[in-house]
Parts: sequence; C-alpha cells; structure tokens
Amino acid sequence: MDTLKFALALEGEGMDPDQAAIIAHEMYRIYAHSVLGGVYKPVDYGDLETLQIKAKLARANQEAVNNVLRAMNANDADLEKHWQGELDRINAERRQRGFINW
Repeated sequence: MDTLKFALALEGEGMDPDQAAIIAHEMYRIYAHSVLGGVYKPVDYGDLETLQIKAKLARANQEAVNNVLRAMNANDADLEKHWQGELDRINAERRQRGFINW
C-alpha cells in the first residue's frame, strides 16, 4: 500500500494535508493489521483537548461559510455582514492557535 500516493490523492481532492496524512496512516494501520499481521508504526495525533478544539473550530468555520453563502443568496446584507464577521473571528482564532497558516 502506497500511503504517500493515497495522501496526495486526498490532498488533490481538496483535503487539508494534515487530515490527508492522518487518513492515509489510519488506512495503512487497518491494512497492516489485516494483511501484515499488525505491524505498523503508531502516530501521536496530539492531546484530546487540542483535537477537540480544532474540530470544533473547523465545524464552526464551515457553518459560518454556509451561513454567509445563504445570506448572499437571500440578498440580506446585514446578515451577510454578521456572518462574515463571525467567519473572520473564527479564522483569527484558528490562526492564533496555529491550526491554519494563512
């Protein structure tokens, strides 16, 4: 199993590189357990609290993006401005915590 190609294919479909690496590793772990007799190198994904915060912010970001798009579609400038501000706040927190680089 070529995990690098698998991770690159996931990235090519628009997935975050960190997430693609995790999925590729976990797929290899399943493959190794079923085919190779359980030989694999474990990876430390970090502490649970940090992972929960990162996931919560990613979900909030996606919800804010959807709400901005809904407001744009409804031609509601006030609601769009509100959700754009919320999106900017979420992204600032993600940048501050080091979860995103841009």
